[in-house]
Amino acid sequence: MEGRKQYVSKKKEHQIIIDDQNHCCLCGSKLVFKHKIDYLSFDVREDADCPSCGIRLKTRNHRLQ
Repeated sequence: MEGRKQYVSKKKEHQIIIDDQNHCCLCGSKLVFKHKIDYLSFDVREDADCPSCGIRLKTRNHRLQ
């Protein structure tokens, strides 16, 4: 089967990863992110909620330097 082109996805791999991080894994809706900053300890708390499902999918803590 020489000469046959392989199927190439229009979305790049990095775009697929970004979409996975920004959309609900249950219903596919876009997530709403909220950030709370603690200026004394230099921490940022990131919460991701799905407005359609009403569930909290991610809570991450980030350290500012």
